[in-house]
Amino acid sequence: MQKNTFILALITAISLGFSQLVYAQTANEPVTSQDVKKETQELINTLGQFTAAQRDEAKQTAEQAMKKLDSRIESLEKRIDTNWDSMTQATQSKTQASLNALRQQRNELAEWYKGFMNSSSSAWDDVKKGFSDTYQSINDALEKTKSEHEADSK
Repeated sequence: MQKNTFILALITAISLGFSQLVYAQTANEPVTSQDVKKETQELINTLGQFTAAQRDEAKQTAEQAMKKLDSRIESLEKRIDTNWDSMTQATQSKTQASLNALRQQRNELAEWYKGFMNSSSSAWDDVKKGFSDTYQSINDALEKTKSEHEADSK
């Protein structure tokens, strides 16, 4: 019993530490690629620690990460909208395709997120891995789109 209590306390502390990291950046502070990579790796490590019995904590951690991701996507979309008229037709097409791919990946991430509450204990590790892999992929795509947009805007 003491071992389970210790493990639960440790995981809760990890979750709280992650949530503080996620919200540590203010709206006025730029988020660097290194920040994103660090947060992504910490999320993956944190989710990897949760057991099937800790679904609620895993779901909460994933939900916080998805909100942060949504905020980044929204910020990028606003910057693109601001510069849309100054883009060439080719750049607009490329940018639109990248945004569509991001939205598709975000929808896939939402499906994995649903798995946190609906998966069987035997599928738990697959759900965590699927969510983590998709989260990593979408963050990589977001950073690539952001970099391409910045390069094309110059």
